[in-house]
Amino acid sequence: MKIVKYSLSCLALTVSLCSMFSNAVFASASGPDAYRTGAPEDSGTCNASDCHDTYTTDSGDAVFSISGPSEYIPGKTIKLKVAFSNSTGEKRGFEMTAVDANGNRVGKFKKIGNTTQVIPADDYRGLDKADKDKYIEHTYKGTKKKNWKVKWTAPDDATDPITFYAAGVDANGKGSETDDYVYTTTLEMSAK
Repeated sequence: MKIVKYSLSCLALTVSLCSMFSNAVFASASGPDAYRTGAPEDSGTCNASDCHDTYTTDSGDAVFSISGPSEYIPGKTIKLKVAFSNSTGEKRGFEMTAVDANGNRVGKFKKIGNTTQVIPADDYRGLDKADKDKYIEHTYKGTKKKNWKVKWTAPDDATDPITFYAAGVDANGKGSETDDYVYTTTLEMSAK
């Protein structure tokens, strides 16, 4: 009986430690830290000293882009597409936000399907409560994609133009942060 209890305790401790280790290793695969879009007031991109820093930003051969309508209607929802073309990586990811002409993060993002997620406030990614629904990124499942579709609801009042900022990683899929390319892109639009 004592042997069984001891074995179960060891198994529970091993599972807990493995879970903690795997969460640390795959944190970027399931979504990078918040504020990595390259937008003003953000913390740069994923091409930082603690991340994918082998190559300079936008130095690879892939094309990273945001596409959507040319205008938005205040209070209405639009669809946007974030995409890689000419990608040679095995896995890819992104993070995006929207900023108005006064530097305010604006609107609300919503995911489409299970390949994107709105970054929740106050989790390991470090998003402030004031920025709830204002950042969207890939999910672990989304790393197998080359493009992602998201929804964005425009604010009723914002100072035009709105600029969408996104940073993306074209990763080699080897499980480390070396030899991956980081890209940035923007899309600007004004109210209809």
